[in-house]
Amino acid sequence: MDEKGCLGSIVGVLRFGLTTEARENAAATLFSLSAVHDYKKRIADEEGAVEALAGLLRAGTPRGKKDAVTALFNLSTHTENCLSMMEAGAVTALVGALGNEGVAEEAAGALALIVRQPIGAEAVGGEEMAVAGLIGMMRCGTPRGKENAVAALLELCRSGGTAATEKVLKAPALWGLLQSLLFTGTKRARRKAASLARVFQRRENYPLHFGGLGAGYAFAGNSAPSRDSSFVNEVSVPVSISVPVL
Repeated sequence: MDEKGCLGSIVGVLRFGLTTEARENAAATLFSLSAVHDYKKRIADEEGAVEALAGLLRAGTPRGKKDAVTALFNLSTHTENCLSMMEAGAVTALVGALGNEGVAEEAAGALALIVRQPIGAEAVGGEEMAVAGLIGMMRCGTPRGKENAVAALLELCRSGGTAATEKVLKAPALWGLLQSLLFTGTKRARRKAASLARVFQRRENYPLHFGGLGAGYAFAGNSAPSRDSSFVNEVSVPVSISVPVL
């Protein structure tokens, strides 16, 4: 059997396997393959692959969900996969996963990559619970989860236009959460939070006062970072996952 045939067989088991264990093993295999650059596009292009991973993320066991979300994260690091992931329902599944502690970090990381493209930002911005889910992660997530959540909101504003920015800006408790990250977040989270605050200040001329210290404190050392291809390396994932980590 050739390489494409092998991949098709793995996806077939993921989609139609007779047992939960068989489907989970297929998802684990795709997770491993998706960490290899040459396979990212092939998996996304394989009929039913992304749809099956999204389905497993929505309704699988904890193990199945973990492999599915990590595979989707890996696929999202390839920019050409954005459209196929949208069409297969992966964006909706990832937004839903923001409320699941076991997979929320990777889901937010994948969304942060997807929204860098305007079509991805439009899709995520169109999900009713996307902004609320990311805000929730900023409030209650792990340090890595908070990093990914604020990065996703920042990229959503940058790529999603006025409508997306307004939706994020009007989110309840956002300013308090930004203040918390600016003081207590990781170095990367603080930088993203400061950048997000600047986006709103420029667009809406919102006054920024953090703990009485003023914006100067929050923004010190954070002068306008550029967006470049290194962004994928700034999305945090657990060290056990075979993708670029911090």
